[in-house]
Amino acid sequence: MEDVASVCLPESQLRLSGSELERFLYTTFFPPIAIFGLLGNILSITVLLGNEFMSRANIFLTCLAFCDICFILLIVPHSLANFDAFAFSYTFRYFYLPSKMHLIAFANWSSAVAIWLVVGVCFERVIGVRFPLHRLSVPSRGKLIIGLLILLFLCAVLTFYNHVSHYCFIKTFCNATQIMAICLDVNMDVWPGNRTNFSPLSLRRYVSYTRFANAIFVVMIPLLLLIALNLLLLYYVKERNALLRSYFMYASMGKVSSRMRKRGEAALPYVATLFRRHSDQMLTQRTEHRVAVTVCAVVTSFTLTQAPSAVILCINSFYGKSFRSREQWYTVMTIVSFLVVIGKSINFVVFCLSSANFRARLLRRLRSKENVKEEKRSQSVSTAYTRCDSKDSRTLSQKKSLQSI
Repeated sequence: MEDVASVCLPESQLRLSGSELERFLYTTFFPPIAIFGLLGNILSITVLLGNEFMSRANIFLTCLAFCDICFILLIVPHSLANFDAFAFSYTFRYFYLPSKMHLIAFANWSSAVAIWLVVGVCFERVIGVRFPLHRLSVPSRGKLIIGLLILLFLCAVLTFYNHVSHYCFIKTFCNATQIMAICLDVNMDVWPGNRTNFSPLSLRRYVSYTRFANAIFVVMIPLLLLIALNLLLLYYVKERNALLRSYFMYASMGKVSSRMRKRGEAALPYVATLFRRHSDQMLTQRTEHRVAVTVCAVVTSFTLTQAPSAVILCINSFYGKSFRSREQWYTVMTIVSFLVVIGKSINFVVFCLSSANFRARLLRRLRSKENVKEEKRSQSVSTAYTRCDSKDSRTLSQKKSLQSI
């Protein structure tokens, strides 16, 4: 009887792609999307940290961009696994296969933190609209750090079950030149091949309960809060548009009144006083309006790209056993998972499209960096010229001394 360890597996069995669709998405579309997402989030962090006054919304958006960077980096190994060059590599498989579920767990952790950060941004904007004095209060750095650490800890507790939810069997073939792994859910009654599930009952209960808690506190509640808060923000933006239109009417009337005064004519009654009364207030409201529009765009984009994955996670948590063996269900999971990747990568585009202030600050930063490079280049050139001039002057002085001799 041939030893199983000496059997060499064909390349079709060594491929790590779950389907042709998954392979196509993660080899063709993921690399450029990931590069764009990483660069975009880095630029977003640079612009957001460049503000003189760091509001709570800016702090949350900065942390959100950092979480998105972590998520994209954690998905990179899964993308590499879909390339044949890495899938057939023993070294890559040796490190990737045992750590695959842990990478997924950390990605889910960063995603859980991100969704609550978006809830925090949206809630902060709604509070700022309802209570205008709230925006004047300077956020306490200590309280923010403690709050963020608590958020990290709670999300880690809710997503830790991913580290132990599957048991991975790893075996070598072809005289230890090929390595294979299969990861099985600890909550399955019977594993493939009629093998007994030897997972402890306490572990199975822990995974079942925490998976349920994760679906409630990381998916359902944040999603409902996001929908409700975003609707409030959209209502606020609509109301603020009406106020801004009235402001522009007063502004145009104020300009007409000032021109009439310059010509020596009588100004429009009450216009100057009314315009002065509203100008400062409306300028402040215009700033708040721009921030609210940006937050609405970010939250809407986040909800559209994350909600399908959240629904799938809830279905898997409550009715997972009836869907695990369906190929169509795996295709749906692949599509919604890739939609999450897209959502993590387009926040920079959302910022640029929804905020003229963000675009202006980004251009100023890029121009300032170009100016710094130009100054360094000019300094290096001037230094070279100075050295050349000093050499020429020394040579000329030597010639003059020889001529005098």
